Amino acid sequence: MPAARLPLHALRSAMEQATGAKSTVSDRGTHIRVSVPAPARGEVFQALLEVLRRAEAWGSSDGTGEVRMWASVRKGE
Repeated sequence: MPAARLPLHALRSAMEQATGAKSTVSDRGTHIRVSVPAPARGEVFQALLEVLRRAEAWGSSDGTGEVRMWASVRKGE
């Protein structure tokens, strides 16, 4: 059975705790995206993946020259 989806405040907190990094929150229209720098250490990356799997959608981006992992939730959830 899949894990329950995390609300925005819990998702942000869990991503910061898993990585030890400050998150960035951005408005994407119907969704809110939370992102953190991609961890270099395998065990930290694994901990972050556990959190990301509880988001509505997740992925990675390097549009700024820094690889970042992101997760999104629908606004109001």
